[in-house]
Amino acid sequence: MKFLLAPAVLSLAFTGAPSIAQNTPKKPVAPVTNSGMNGEILYEILVGELNVQQGQPLVGFSLLLDAARKTNDAQLFARAVEIALKERSGDGALMAARSWSQVLPQDRLANLNLLQILIALNKTNETLEPLKKEIALSTASERNAAIRMVPRYYARVTDTKVAAEVVQKALGSYTSNAETSSAAWAAIGRMQMLSTNLSGALQSVQKSMATNVKPDISAPFLALELLGRGVKDAETLVTQALTNQDKPDYPMAYVRVLIEAKRFELAAEQALSVTQRFPTHAEAWLLLGSLQFEQGQDKQADASLQTYIGMANKAPNENTQRGIIQAQSRRASILAKQGKLKEARLLITQLPASNEEDVRSRLMAELQLLREYRQWQAAFDLLAQHAGNDLDLLYEQAMMAEKLNQIEEMEKILRSVISKDPTYFNAYNALGFSLADRNVRLKEAKELIVKALNLAPGDPFITDSLGWVEFRLGNTSQALALLERAFKDRADAEIAAHLGEVLWQLKRESDAIAIWRQGLDIAPTNETLLQTLQRFKPSL
Repeated sequence: MKFLLAPAVLSLAFTGAPSIAQNTPKKPVAPVTNSGMNGEILYEILVGELNVQQGQPLVGFSLLLDAARKTNDAQLFARAVEIALKERSGDGALMAARSWSQVLPQDRLANLNLLQILIALNKTNETLEPLKKEIALSTASERNAAIRMVPRYYARVTDTKVAAEVVQKALGSYTSNAETSSAAWAAIGRMQMLSTNLSGALQSVQKSMATNVKPDISAPFLALELLGRGVKDAETLVTQALTNQDKPDYPMAYVRVLIEAKRFELAAEQALSVTQRFPTHAEAWLLLGSLQFEQGQDKQADASLQTYIGMANKAPNENTQRGIIQAQSRRASILAKQGKLKEARLLITQLPASNEEDVRSRLMAELQLLREYRQWQAAFDLLAQHAGNDLDLLYEQAMMAEKLNQIEEMEKILRSVISKDPTYFNAYNALGFSLADRNVRLKEAKELIVKALNLAPGDPFITDSLGWVEFRLGNTSQALALLERAFKDRADAEIAAHLGEVLWQLKRESDAIAIWRQGLDIAPTNETLLQTLQRFKPSL
């Protein structure tokens, strides 16, 4: 009788590392032949598997591990490891993996199991030898790829400093080899970055990219990540890498890092460069058009966005559909800026929609346009037409009613939302804040906001609302504490407006002005903040 035994798969949920199935060597060690698989052993395997199936997995594990030790069979060791992991028995999995690696020292899969289990059990300081063996067992053609994988194994370790030290020791000999030097230094650098040793990571990636051979593919991306983390000296390495790129992926990643750093002018320059080097890369045109739009270059933006739309229409898919909505929304804003609001809305409403998600995206794009140009009545009417029982749209409709000073209608809609979903905390918060802001029904306002905060603990905007109602109630010290906490958790212009006002009332004018300045840096056109400054007229 022949028994089919499942291969070992190290669970991602258990290890936090890539599954062993993904990293099986191309030429795995062949199962041991002439293993002595006699009737007694086969019976032991059968009983072991039956115990697993009948709810006694640990008994089955012991039997299968015993059979594996008697036969030196890789599949049996793998099965034992698998059972232990499924039962979340780290010690059992480790015991089986150690035995497997000891009796089959050249079996790469055995060693990889041992390495990943040690990492999962936070025994990082014990991983040096298995890690060295993992690299050594790889073939010459696979070695750089094996080195590249190393940081992924340690991605979720607790002690990142120890992990970085282990990796550097394991890869030390490979840093002096011309074929592996770049990959090794890049892997060491990534581990140093993981342990927040950014200066060390920079030095490592510099070494990786200074090699006489072509730098490892991972090195430029490490430099880019360091730049994204604020390591300015990494930019030289990034610009160096840009000259050697024959695909748009890396330059586009650089553009996104620049956008994240709010370096929009340089981001636009780089995006333009991508469109020149890779003119058929549609996403580059979308990004360029969006950047030009944000910089007020309406004519150039419209041309870039139309180029994107033309490309996207030739290759329609879910991503390009979203891109088209974004592009047309930008073009609609340009038209609206020119006083052509009717044409702008028509541009959006004519967007194709093949499903409910597309219809909703189109609706939200039109709504955003109306908000942007303060067309509150048109926005309210649009939502009244389409909201139905959609709670999010009803909530937005209530916000438009408030803009129109239709306070009773706003309250009616918000209470309707609450009746439909008593856990919809934004409705409680909006209603409570509206009452507090108008300085009416303050007790009720506080009750509503407290309810919202109970449903969404720690939410900075709701904390801001509670601080504001406490201020209206005359509880200035409580208000100050709440608003300071809210602003710490979320640096928002409206929260800054409220916090600054409380500070001003406490005669802490200089502190108020400092907070208001921060708010202006965040959102210089925020209505609440500007209205507050208009009332107090501080010397900014």
